[in-house]
Amino acid sequence: MNSNVRQSNFELLRLVSMIMVMIGHASGYVEEGDLAGAYGVSKLFVNQLCLVSVDVFVMISGWFGIRASAKGAFKLLFQVWFLALLCFFVFYALGLPVSFKKDLLPYLLFGSGYWFVVSYLVLYALSPVLNAFVEHATKKEFVSTLTAFFLTAFVFGFLLDKGHFDLGFSPLSFIGLYLLASYSRLYPGKLFSLNKTMDILIYLGVTVISALLFWGGYKWFGMGFHLNHNDSPLNIVAALYLLLYFSKIQFQSRFVNWLAASAFAMYLIHEHSLVSPYFHQLFHHLFDAVPLAAYYPLMIILLFLMGFTFIVIDKIRLLIWGLIQRAS
Repeated sequence: MNSNVRQSNFELLRLVSMIMVMIGHASGYVEEGDLAGAYGVSKLFVNQLCLVSVDVFVMISGWFGIRASAKGAFKLLFQVWFLALLCFFVFYALGLPVSFKKDLLPYLLFGSGYWFVVSYLVLYALSPVLNAFVEHATKKEFVSTLTAFFLTAFVFGFLLDKGHFDLGFSPLSFIGLYLLASYSRLYPGKLFSLNKTMDILIYLGVTVISALLFWGGYKWFGMGFHLNHNDSPLNIVAALYLLLYFSKIQFQSRFVNWLAASAFAMYLIHEHSLVSPYFHQLFHHLFDAVPLAAYYPLMIILLFLMGFTFIVIDKIRLLIWGLIQRAS
């Protein structure tokens, strides 16, 4: 399933999804009081557009299939440990308050300071079983399994928030996304083989519908019906069609591949417990300092600069990892 040559269209999608994660975090969680006025509406639509980010990142793994190995798991954990240690010692060297128990230990314990790392590691461990199913199940068995899974996820995850689906953050949710992406690659049919213009229009259209339903839910019923959660069926559809759109863009770029090799560092650094408060403060102050029309363009420019900086920092980790590999 994997290829030794990285496909730049999917590598670009990795970068896009990580930028979307940062945009969503910078914009902030949408609450009922945010939905009034131009800022509330713009924040809602920006957040719904970026909500697909985590689902897309997992679906990329499902599209190609994870080839699990102890070395691969250690490589992921090494990235977490390296960047966590770097953040800790930079803050310590600057004389800023740090806590070993809160700001370092959770990240050294198998990356447990990050919810995504824990969920992805479980998916990683189960991937040989999932791959065996993908490779040997008939189309009918595949459809039956996906139908049963997503019906269960819809009732107990999306509607009732029960059964350990955890709003789409759990390994259980990741398994469904992984299998859905695998199925769409193996059996495109008419549903998944539309032209790329239709794919992007479906992504945008479903996102707009989701945002309108979320806004209307709060306006008329006092609740958003979980439409701003990763396990929203509309969000899963939007994520899938964004993935399908990028799957139909064919190009190769060494620079894009170079950037994407460190894309995950964007998440690991800005979501570190030491960095995150400053990250959110920066964009809170930016919002207070500039007009709304300038806020989102400036926010995106800043996030691109941050993302590039985090990627460059992570290249030190890749250099050290290369030395470890050569020495082993």
